[in-house]
Amino acid sequence: MNGNGYMKSISYLIIFLLSVLNVSPAYTEMTTSIPVLVYHEIVTTDDREPNEVVIKLDKFKEQMDFLAEQGYSTLSMDELVEFMKGKKSVPEKSIVLTFDDGWKNVLNAVPVLEQYNFKASFWIIAGDWFGPDYMDWAQVKELDRHPNFEVESHTVTHPWNKDSNLLTWLDGKPLGKGIKDVKYEIYESKKILEGQLNRPVKYLAWPCGWYNERLIKIAKKAGYQALLTTWQEPSRRGDDIYQVKRLYVDGSCSMEIFKRILAEGKPYNCNEKNISITAPVFKEK
Repeated sequence: MNGNGYMKSISYLIIFLLSVLNVSPAYTEMTTSIPVLVYHEIVTTDDREPNEVVIKLDKFKEQMDFLAEQGYSTLSMDELVEFMKGKKSVPEKSIVLTFDDGWKNVLNAVPVLEQYNFKASFWIIAGDWFGPDYMDWAQVKELDRHPNFEVESHTVTHPWNKDSNLLTWLDGKPLGKGIKDVKYEIYESKKILEGQLNRPVKYLAWPCGWYNERLIKIAKKAGYQALLTTWQEPSRRGDDIYQVKRLYVDGSCSMEIFKRILAEGKPYNCNEKNISITAPVFKEK
């Protein structure tokens, strides 16, 4: 048998084994890590300077074009969690797209996502914060009805002041804040969203990615099945689903840097004026 005949025989054997095992060939090259990308505002005007939380629509579209051209598959949160648990195989080039806060200009991304049939999750601040810059409940519900999109929790008020946030409240700082306020943000955001969407809300993204073990315990008791951080790494098979890692996409970075983020699994800060809202995870001693 010549070399070509030998290779054909091996190929037929692999296909036969896959059919016996009921495994799809598209899922046989199992990846071990998945970039979970974080976006916030998708803007179309020139009055907003791109930074860690602002990206121009044309640049966002260029990034999505690249993902599609390179054959990336987008995953839902359920698929990501099952992958991390080791219960699901995914395509070699898999990615998760997340959009935080509920900015109205994020709707600019929808036609781009629809163009490529991409899945995405939107993490909504559930309290009475609606204004001209944020989506209203009608828009949030419309997103959630979309077959490729999902809406999940991002607390009630998104406390992100370095001196007044979920972590400081656990320690009674500032005066008047405490564990009741922490539980309200975690429990009530789930309750509000479930009331509006008429379905269970299973996931929570921490404001700014700030959390510790005490907060994880509270969120678990509230019924969340996975929690998202801003650890700047890909999420890997076997990782803790209550500490899902994500990568910020700096809107001031070039396409070459975006490609490096995907290839290297680490973030880049391309603008010295960036607001740097990300912070290290606070661990219990």
